[in-house]
Amino acid sequence: MALETSSVLSWILFCLAAMMISTIFLKHRKSCYSIKRKLPPGQMGLPLMGETMEFYKAQRKNRLFEEFVEPRIAKYGKVFKTSLMGSPTVVVNGAEANRFILSNEFKLVISSWPSSSVQLMGRSSIMEKQGDHHRFLRGLITSCLSCTALEALVPNVCNTVQLHLENNWQGKDIISLYCSTKLLTFTIVFECLLGINIEPQMLVTFERVLEGAFAPPLNFLGSKFSRAKKARLEIAKTLKKVVDEKRREMEIIRSLEDEEKGGGMLLSRLVAALIQGDITEEEVIDNVVLLVFAAHDTTSFAIAMTLKMLAQHPDWYSTILQVIIFVNFD
Repeated sequence: MALETSSVLSWILFCLAAMMISTIFLKHRKSCYSIKRKLPPGQMGLPLMGETMEFYKAQRKNRLFEEFVEPRIAKYGKVFKTSLMGSPTVVVNGAEANRFILSNEFKLVISSWPSSSVQLMGRSSIMEKQGDHHRFLRGLITSCLSCTALEALVPNVCNTVQLHLENNWQGKDIISLYCSTKLLTFTIVFECLLGINIEPQMLVTFERVLEGAFAPPLNFLGSKFSRAKKARLEIAKTLKKVVDEKRREMEIIRSLEDEEKGGGMLLSRLVAALIQGDITEEEVIDNVVLLVFAAHDTTSFAIAMTLKMLAQHPDWYSTILQVIIFVNFD
């Protein structure tokens, strides 16, 4: 009797679950059909996966535009729909369309990032904020990037570059250019812009996070995203210690204005806002992580490619060298 009752209950639960799934599926299809006329042409690909695999294949070959975007432009036009990393996506191409999108941020559109990027960069970072709080954080960060603030950083940056060249370039016949520029920009961001001393293995840990930033958000053992999340926890612990120490220093000084005048480091400004209650500790940590990735990876690649192009074009190198000599002499 007990067995029969259990079987009946299991069957009822199964039927209810099936009804719920069917209802959700039908509502989803109905909503899709109801907005179909408002969407641009394109293909959504496979269920859940969409066209993510085609996107990653093209990205891995460094031919994202040629093999993913360009064929769809030829087929559907400059604006087309697709599905990437589990999210319905509209791809916009051309100066006019992009100008429309960028000029209407927070009006008609808001910025969003893949789930993996949000989880690794931090849900309290500026890229996830909107409206007044986004403007406040942007003003706080850009205050360290004004002409006056950057002029004050130049001597420290020059010293860091000189020390890096002496330790990593001088007396060596072969140099790993990209690895060297990554270490250099990482050091400049942390020590010159943020005012944080680099600890051993910090760059390696940040690199692990970066590997998972645009990977599928599949959190199983051994996946890029799983390794990246583990590395992100290590970074958060390290930065929490740094923030707590800086906060104690500034509270002892009891003068936030003096602290800002004493170097204008970005971490000092963020912690000052934390003490005043304008932002949380999580926001300080998440924005430091985001800024390190924004400044480090793109800049190191640009420097490496610039040096590569100069090596391939000696005439350009000679011209630039003459300009530098002329400016220094003048």
